[in-house]
Amino acid sequence: MTPPLLELKDLEIGYPGRPLASPLHFKIPAGVRLGIIGGNGTGKTTLVRTLLGLHPPLKGSFAWQSGTTLGYVPQEHQMDLLFPMSVEDLLKMGGLPLLPRFARSSLDFQKQVDPLLDLFEMGSMKWKPFRNLSGGQRQRALIARALISHPKVLVMDEPHNSLDSSFRGKLWQILEALQKKESFSWMVIDHDLNRIIHHINWVCLVGQQKVFLGPLSEILKPEVLSEAYGEEVHVHEENGRYQVHFL
Repeated sequence: MTPPLLELKDLEIGYPGRPLASPLHFKIPAGVRLGIIGGNGTGKTTLVRTLLGLHPPLKGSFAWQSGTTLGYVPQEHQMDLLFPMSVEDLLKMGGLPLLPRFARSSLDFQKQVDPLLDLFEMGSMKWKPFRNLSGGQRQRALIARALISHPKVLVMDEPHNSLDSSFRGKLWQILEALQKKESFSWMVIDHDLNRIIHHINWVCLVGQQKVFLGPLSEILKPEVLSEAYGEEVHVHEENGRYQVHFL
């Protein structure tokens, strides 16, 4: 029996005296494309920061599958733009396993960095200062940084907020092609289910009082969504394409 990618045992997240959701008790399979959905203040980012080990849980525990490596993509505005680094320097931060100790570069790193930057249409910006890029370019560079170490799980925090509209569709094409080659999972935080509904197969819906987690087919039901959001929700399906409407 294949062990789960992630197991949560009565995990309670939040801050002392202020839990953000009911205790979570779930098993998430490997290879998942998980969307973590919730409004502002519901706790979706706190949940992810907890699972990344950046924020202590209030109670309970969680465990990643043995050998799991993580690639984290923050929102680009969270980066310190005062630090003078090039795009290649940024990728070196994510590719430390490819660099010998005390070395500034390596053949293995260079073999991977150039094709990856080309994939994200950033090849000509390799030596450009990160702080001089547009918001969309910085977001693409951050995704490339997370991918260069070939993580088992790619975690992205609302990447659409800064991505150029012309590149949003390309992002999912790139990730789907890479997933077929490297068999990684991804988790993407977003406040809008409709925006990522066709790029996920599992949903973690952080409601006001309860967290709903499971395969998309189980969560994408009017009665489940209505309970999660606290208002009437309708699901429209046409030719295999779904849209969630608030009534």
